[in-house]
Amino acid sequence: MTTGAFKTNRARDALVPLHRRLASRFHGLVEDARGGVAVFLALAIIPLMCFIGIGFDTARAYMVKSRLGSAVDAAGLAGGASFFLPTRDADITMFFDANFPQGYMNALVDGPDIVVDEINEKIQISATATVATTFMRLVGHEHVTVYAEAEVTRQMKALDVVLSIDVSGSMNNSAPGGGSRIDAAKEAANELIDILFGVDSTEEFMSIGLVPWSAKVNVMLDGQPYDSGATTTLAVPGFTNPETGAAQSVVYYANNSPVPLLAPPPADWRGCVFNRYIDDGTDDNDGDIRYGPSSGAGADWPAWQPVFSGADPNWGGEPLPGPADCGLNVGGEECTRCTNSRITPLTHVKAEIVDAVDGLSATGNTNIPAGLGWAWRVLLPPAPFTEAEIDPNYDRDQAIVLLTDGENCPRSGDGYKRVFGSCTGGRAEMNDRLRMLADNVKGDGVIVYVVQFANAGTDLQALLQDVASGPDAPYYYYAPDRASLRQAFREVANNLSMLRLSK
Repeated sequence: MTTGAFKTNRARDALVPLHRRLASRFHGLVEDARGGVAVFLALAIIPLMCFIGIGFDTARAYMVKSRLGSAVDAAGLAGGASFFLPTRDADITMFFDANFPQGYMNALVDGPDIVVDEINEKIQISATATVATTFMRLVGHEHVTVYAEAEVTRQMKALDVVLSIDVSGSMNNSAPGGGSRIDAAKEAANELIDILFGVDSTEEFMSIGLVPWSAKVNVMLDGQPYDSGATTTLAVPGFTNPETGAAQSVVYYANNSPVPLLAPPPADWRGCVFNRYIDDGTDDNDGDIRYGPSSGAGADWPAWQPVFSGADPNWGGEPLPGPADCGLNVGGEECTRCTNSRITPLTHVKAEIVDAVDGLSATGNTNIPAGLGWAWRVLLPPAPFTEAEIDPNYDRDQAIVLLTDGENCPRSGDGYKRVFGSCTGGRAEMNDRLRMLADNVKGDGVIVYVVQFANAGTDLQALLQDVASGPDAPYYYYAPDRASLRQAFREVANNLSMLRLSK
């Protein structure tokens, strides 16, 4: 039966046309594709592995390039911040290495290459990194090289700066490192000016002013002669003169100063004014810690009292034998020492501020509140000094750079008329006035940099750290000698600069 059936089926197959038999066999092959898939996978696996490997190697190269770019940017910014310092190139390399550590992704680094354009104040930083491949070497590429570069340009924000420089008699002393202290101060101040102006003789969006100070501040304008016959008056609302107690409705202006005065300046006036202070046990009546004209609970200060001669009955402080001991034009007492160095208002012209700095001379005692207070008044636009320009289209920094080599020292004829006693007995009171004033200045948005020069006193350090916008660099510096003073002023200048990545 089985054989017969078999023969019958073969006979039946013979009757089926050839094309149908071929079609049937083809469908059978399709239904059983196991061998075809294996062949296809065998043929496709090599290029598939190549694509995966290329993706892996490319991802590693991208990570290296990203890290390299960040390292170059950080190095460029570091170099810009120390552009005029001898450590500039070392800082660039240090920041690059910190951001692209050796051996990262087993990359071999070439760089950073540093190109400095000191004329235009630009730094170009570039570097390359070579990454060994793992899979791409199968197709003949044994490594990938990536490249990164950055160009950093020092660029100033709109900026107003007032240099408040101690010109007391101790600044004539020798400076550690050579020369006098006042000469060292001039040198450092001029270096700051050079950095801020760069190669430009004028700066549209930057201005610098100067307030020299000692026991008092000379509010006459630098380079303008005084003519006592040209004093003018201005009517103001009635007030009680805090110095005399008399009713008054006018203030006075010397021909060479924008500062309003409570009394006509004498013919032999040298330009100094007293601090606006009444020793009555309260701060409410004081104008010394305030910006401009002010009113208190019991005293109005629409102006400042010009320093009068020792013969004037309104002279305060210790009893004086006569004008020969405390006159404006004779020597002997400290009260004669109204500094010859005058205020230079904010200016966009480099030569003007350089000439003013070069003309500084030192005499008199130390009254830091006077120096800081008048720097504040020169810096901001409300009267008496109105040179500051406010443009809403530009960000603007306003800063005071205060330099001193000494402690507050109340003496005859200082801006407080020696109401605080002597240098040893009244220093704490003047220090308190300075701290209150500094808080108001900083509360007005002013950045305060302080440099303590050639005086290692720890009490002075604690005071000046309170005055500065911060107790450490970049706001407070102790400069023991001439070289470190220059360094401090360089760092202040660099801190006043704003950097941007131009590429």
